[in-house]
Amino acid sequence: MKANAYGHGAAAVGRHLESLGVDGLATANVDDAVAIRRAGAVLPILLYGAQLPAGTEYLVRHNLTPTVYCAENLTAISGSAATNGRTINVHMKVDAGMGRLGVRLDEGVAFARQIAASPGIHLEGIYTHIPFSDAVGAAWSQRRLTAFTEVVRAIEAERGAPIDFAQAAASSVISQDFDSSGLSTIAPGHLTFGLHPMSDNRAETVGFRKALTSLQAALIQVSSRRCGDDLPGTGPEGLAEASTVGVILLGMDNGYRPSPGASPAYMLVRGHRCPVLSVSAEYSVINLDAVPDATVGETVTIVGRDGDEELAVETVAQQMGAPSAAYWMLGLKSVPYRYTLTE
Repeated sequence: MKANAYGHGAAAVGRHLESLGVDGLATANVDDAVAIRRAGAVLPILLYGAQLPAGTEYLVRHNLTPTVYCAENLTAISGSAATNGRTINVHMKVDAGMGRLGVRLDEGVAFARQIAASPGIHLEGIYTHIPFSDAVGAAWSQRRLTAFTEVVRAIEAERGAPIDFAQAAASSVISQDFDSSGLSTIAPGHLTFGLHPMSDNRAETVGFRKALTSLQAALIQVSSRRCGDDLPGTGPEGLAEASTVGVILLGMDNGYRPSPGASPAYMLVRGHRCPVLSVSAEYSVINLDAVPDATVGETVTIVGRDGDEELAVETVAQQMGAPSAAYWMLGLKSVPYRYTLTE
C-alpha cells in the first residue's frame, strides 16, 4: 500500500484486499496505515521503517506492526511493550544491497539474536527489498535474493523455529519468476495494481490487469487563439496560426506534470489526440483543433479509452518522464475516486 496505494487510495484498496483474504498489508506512510485502520480494516498492517523512536506509542495505539532496523527503535519498542504489558510483533528489515534502510546483511543473524533477547518483542517477520528494472539489475537481485535467503535460514536454525513471514519477493522478483521458494511470503506492489516494474513491459503480459482504468476531466473553457497572439513560448511573431484551445481543472497539484521531452503529451477528446500545450498548478491547456466544435463540460480523457484511441497509464508516465507507471501514480492526488468491482 506504499504511497497511498500507488495513488489508488489506501483506505479503499486496503479494505478491498482484506475482503479478498490477504494475510496483511504494508506501507511506509503511517498516515496511510492509520487511514486503513480508521476505514475499518482489522488485519495486520506492517509499517515499513518510518517512525522515530518517540513515535512508537502511536504505532502501538493503532495496532500497527513496527519494523526494527536499528538499536534505537528496538529499545523504544521493547519499552512500549513493558509500558503496555503486552508482547509486540515486529519485522526486521535487512539491507540486502540497496544501501538504504535496514541492518547489514552480514549483521542480520546477530541483530535477530538481539531482538530475541529484548523483553516483550516477538520476531514475526524478516524482509528486504531488491527491486530492479533491467537485466543488469535482475542479475544483481538474484544474487542478493540468494544471500538474503541464507541469512533467513541461519536465523531460523539458531532459534529452532521458522520465521512466520520471510519475504524478498516484491513485484520485480515475482514478474521474473525468480526462485524464492526458500521464503514464505510475497509482497507485490506494482503488480497489485496491474503495473509492471520492468522498463518497457506491461503487467498484462504476465496475467495482471490495470486497477486504474480511466482518469477524466471536463473542459471548463473553450476559446479561440488568433494568429499572431503573443503567448508564452511563441516568439516575437506570436502564434503561427489560429487555434482552438481548451482548459481542464487538472494540473501539477494533482500529480500531472509538463512533458520534459520534445514530443508533446496528449489527451483524448471524442477519440482524437489533442496535444497538451501547458500545465500549471491547477490547469492543463490542450489544443482542440482536432475537435473545433468542442464545448464546455465535454469529457477529456487523461488515462483510458475514448473511441478507437487509448491512453495507457504507462504512456502517460512516459510522456511526463516518470521512470515507471507506478512512479507517476505516486503523485496522483486531489481527484475524486470511483471504485467499481469487475469480474
